Amino acid sequence: MQTIKAQKTKYSGKALAVTAMFAALITAATAFIKIPAPLGYAHAGDSVIYLAACILPAPFGFIAASVGGALADLLSGYAVWAIPTAVIKALNVLPFFLARKYLQKKGRDTRILHPLPLAMLLPTTAVTSVGYFAANMVLYDSAAAWAEVPFNLVQSAVGAVLFIALALTLDAVKFKQKISLK
Repeated sequence: MQTIKAQKTKYSGKALAVTAMFAALITAATAFIKIPAPLGYAHAGDSVIYLAACILPAPFGFIAASVGGALADLLSGYAVWAIPTAVIKALNVLPFFLARKYLQKKGRDTRILHPLPLAMLLPTTAVTSVGYFAANMVLYDSAAAWAEVPFNLVQSAVGAVLFIALALTLDAVKFKQKISLK
């Protein structure tokens, strides 16, 4: 008879709970917080994705972004976008993950808003634009894909501004040090 040993993880149950909280916040901020913008409206969900990417350990940040974004599409009546959104939002976390790995090696991953994660707003904008462009090409056509580019850029800009404001606020109360997910 073979026995199975439980594998010890380096993360606590708290990390799972905070991940679920971020997924719910991403869902709500995407589906329900609409911000008037020059090309219609933007949502606040991307800003929460960026926060999750800067606070949660990598696997959990990917999960929160993916699940939160996809659930928002399902709740908002855009089920056709749930799978592309799940992939794109998970990829939005990647630049922040890479920046955090570098900062962790240097012992400087103590704040949310740091010049390196701030710089990651550019590649994550590229991920959003290219990802939704490709999804539009598959689901619709090139005209629809090109027509969406300005909306995606406005969305990313709104998400970046909100992220900076939220990060400054959370850094002021030393949120990242207090939450300690390990």
